[in-house]
Amino acid sequence: MKKILPIIIVIVVVGAAAIYFFMFSGDKEKPEIRVEYSPGEFFTTNVSGSSRLLKAGIILIVNDDKLEERLTAENARIRDTIIFILRDLTENEIKEPGTQDVLRGRIIDALNERLEIENFVEVLFNDFVMA
Repeated sequence: MKKILPIIIVIVVVGAAAIYFFMFSGDKEKPEIRVEYSPGEFFTTNVSGSSRLLKAGIILIVNDDKLEERLTAENARIRDTIIFILRDLTENEIKEPGTQDVLRGRIIDALNERLEIENFVEVLFNDFVMA
């Protein structure tokens, strides 16, 4: 019995250490930074090949909270890029299901390329109306 007690104590201590190690020593994931940037209240543009107008309210999500000053300085380029993409849409494209999802990707790619960064991660539409 005296020989078994130290073995049991060692097993309990090693088991407790293993549990502690696996539960508390894992890499702590940093919370993802998600900052909203509004490039302006609305975008209004002609619909390609039509006399109709498209009005879109857009919020951009970036993953760097230190970009606000740069985004504000580059706001004219940001708006120009978005308007160029929206102006290229036809009535049929606007009416198609999934158009907003396609636009999200196009806008993110175009802005990241134009500003030579990789910080635009999401586009949110507040409004998307053809009149």
